[in-house]
Formats: sequence, structure tokens, C-alpha cells
Amino acid sequence: MRTEIVECDNVSKHFIIGTNVVKAVQGVDMILREGEFTSIVGPSGSGKTTLLNLIGTLEVPTRGKIIINNTDLSSFSNYELTNFRRKNLGFVFQFFNLIEGLTSEENIELPLIFDSVPYEERKTRVNQIIKEFDLEHLNGKFPEELSSGERQRVAIMRALINNPVMLLADEPTGNLDTKTGQAVLDLFKELNEERGTSIALVTHDLAAAKRAKRILHMHDGKITFDQQDLDVEIPEPKSKI
Repeated sequence: MRTEIVECDNVSKHFIIGTNVVKAVQGVDMILREGEFTSIVGPSGSGKTTLLNLIGTLEVPTRGKIIINNTDLSSFSNYELTNFRRKNLGFVFQFFNLIEGLTSEENIELPLIFDSVPYEERKTRVNQIIKEFDLEHLNGKFPEELSSGERQRVAIMRALINNPVMLLADEPTGNLDTKTGQAVLDLFKELNEERGTSIALVTHDLAAAKRAKRILHMHDGKITFDQQDLDVEIPEPKSKI
């Protein structure tokens, strides 16, 4: 049995917009395990990004609790959540979020700087991961000099540099052309199969979702089924982001 990394226990997240209460996530019970590649798929407004943000401690549940790496985060302050996030989780976003004034190596190095890793160790780890990804040709280049696919690869290396227990990806192919997007999905699959990286991928794209070994389908803030448990045909999302 694989180790449990993430446990959501009756997790809900509500937002107050004007006089309305938006129930983005409603009573989710879920476990993500070590070495799993899981995709979370659903139409716009289904709650999949909010759920990922809750897992990533970017949002705090309105109700319920989240346990990550055997740590119950329910009573954590914002400062404690920030420290925990930096040490345990890696993030890849649709728009890369690279710092324009920094080189590829400096962007990758940022999490190590925030974690007060000594200079020589930072440089060694950055060089190692760049070599592992076979992207030495990006050294010294700034984000504006990179293609969209290269930018996303730099963002992925940055997300992995601290050896997180889980990689969280929110629509990582949404800003890429089809060919480049497929290459990034190939990379996620390779990371999972060859490095054992635990991945949670949010997408509205069913084809992208099918790259994962497990597919969670969301609708109206709830997980409607789990392909790991139910051998059924997954419906096409009703709308796209």
C-alpha cells in the first residue's frame, strides 16, 4: 500500500461575493498517495482549481481538514502554511510565473534562496536538475528569450528543485500550442514513471486528463466519480475555461 500524502476530510470552501455565498468545494473526501499521477477534470466553475489551491495551502477550508505528509494543517497560521508549502509542495501554473529580470538558473534557484539553502549547495542543485532535464542550452537566458515550452520547463524545474512531496499543476498546457502542450504532458508522465514524482494535475481537457493513472471528475464542487474505482466512460466537460 502506497503512503498517503494528501487527505481531504469533508473539505468545503465557500466564498462570499456580495450577498451571495459561492460553494466552490462541497464536502470533498479524498486521498492522494505517493507515486500517483492524478488528474482533476471538470467544466469551468466545477471547483477543481479551488480544490487544488486547498491542497496547495493557497486557500484555507471553510470546513473540514487537510492532512499533508502526516501533518494536520487545520491550526496552522498563514506564516506556518507558507513555510510548510515552500518545503513540501511544488507548483506549476498556466502562465509560468517566471521573474523576467532573472535568468533561467536564477528562476530555478528562487525556492532554495527562500529556504536559506547555502550558496554552493544552491548552485550544485540547480546545475544537477538542469543537466537531468538536458536543458543546459537555456543557461544565461532570460524568460523573454525562451519559447513558451522552454518557460514551462523552467517553471517545472523550479517546482521540483526542493524535492516536494507533491507537484501541483493548474492547467499547465493552457498557454501552450498543441504540440508543446503534448511535450509538457509527456514530461509529467516521465517524471511520474521514472522519478516517482507524485502529481496532481487540474485540467478541463479530457485528453490531457487521460495521461494520468487516476482521474477525479468534479461537478458543482463535488467529486462525482473516481476512475480509479469506477471503470466507466468519462463524460466530456460541459464547457471550457
